[in-house]
Amino acid sequence: MPVEARVVVIPQEAGAGPEVMDVTLPDPRGHQVVVKQYASGVCHSQLHTIHNPRAAPQVLGHESTGEVIAVGDDVTSLAPGDTVMVTWVPKDQASARRRGGPLQLDLGDGRTATSINVFTWATHTIADEMFVVKVPEGIDVEATSIIGCAVITGAGAVLHTA
Repeated sequence: MPVEARVVVIPQEAGAGPEVMDVTLPDPRGHQVVVKQYASGVCHSQLHTIHNPRAAPQVLGHESTGEVIAVGDDVTSLAPGDTVMVTWVPKDQASARRRGGPLQLDLGDGRTATSINVFTWATHTIADEMFVVKVPEGIDVEATSIIGCAVITGAGAVLHTA
């Protein structure tokens, strides 16, 4: 069953500010899951997307915490009701080999927005399960919403360059 979502869209036109749009997310297929968002981080790298030319409208955000509300037929690691983090990093090498590819979102007005692989600046998102990680129930969803990028990037810098 399709899900209604409010999504932040960065228009294609240079200098145009973000738009909040109501869109209909499709039913999840294959390895896709639909996540109701609780909290999302804002990464500095996304400011580059906002302030530079784009080939198409963009949907941004690549770290959040939420709850799975629907899953595709091939999803094996998640179920509706699971508390999860969404990240831009595949959760394991087997998933990464499957390659999710760029995401395209029909905006319902004749435009299609793109994203590298996930978007989290929305009330709901649809993503390949390789970018969605189950976390313990009752976890602080605001604090964990930045783990999917900010924390793992900082940890990687410490572990691999310090």
